[in-house]
Amino acid sequence: CLMNNELLNNEYFRQGALDYYYLQDRNYPQKGTLKLVGDRYKLSGDQRTVLYRGISSSIFSKNRKIRLTNNIKDRILIIDGYNVLFTILNYRLGRLVFLSTDGILRDAGSLHGKIRNDELFYDCITLLFDLFSTKKPAYLNIFLDSPVSHSAKHKNTIYKALEQYSIKGSCQLVKSPDYEIKQNSDGIICSSDRAIIDRTKNSIADIPRAVLEKNFEVKLFNIEDILK
Repeated sequence: CLMNNELLNNEYFRQGALDYYYLQDRNYPQKGTLKLVGDRYKLSGDQRTVLYRGISSSIFSKNRKIRLTNNIKDRILIIDGYNVLFTILNYRLGRLVFLSTDGILRDAGSLHGKIRNDELFYDCITLLFDLFSTKKPAYLNIFLDSPVSHSAKHKNTIYKALEQYSIKGSCQLVKSPDYEIKQNSDGIICSSDRAIIDRTKNSIADIPRAVLEKNFEVKLFNIEDILK
């Protein structure tokens, strides 16, 4: 991906990433640090998004990494539905996805709950369930943000997929998936949302990464490579 190469070869971005990481490790506020570093190195909006979403302090990064698991067979999954699907969708739309300092795949897309390519979005649902059909989790507990356009239709599509693939599970429309997911102590969290991850002790499964690696010849930009 050209954007990946541009980020890797951009000395201003690399220096900004190093400064941002240094300040995060010393508990400086994220938003203030992002503006300071972004303005200092004249970073683009996408580059600032990568810093903000992709770099956490070494302590937070380590604590998340040790909870990552690839083994979801016969396990209950607690899925932040749009968070997972939008990451896959952003990759399909050609937007930047990257591995963060905590080892979790994130994206620099800005969908804001607006899906402009319905066909591609439904294809992402198919890719997701193709993965589950091979990984064989025990149960899928999926939460969708109700304010997202056509969320009721997406819920129905997911129920059809559960039936088609003979997978046990449920799909709920909720105002705040964050709140609902944090209440679940039994199951593996499937979300890249740091606010969710850091308020639970559950294991974490990086489902979007698994989907991309299963279906595409993807070489992921790892932000740790420029922090060494």
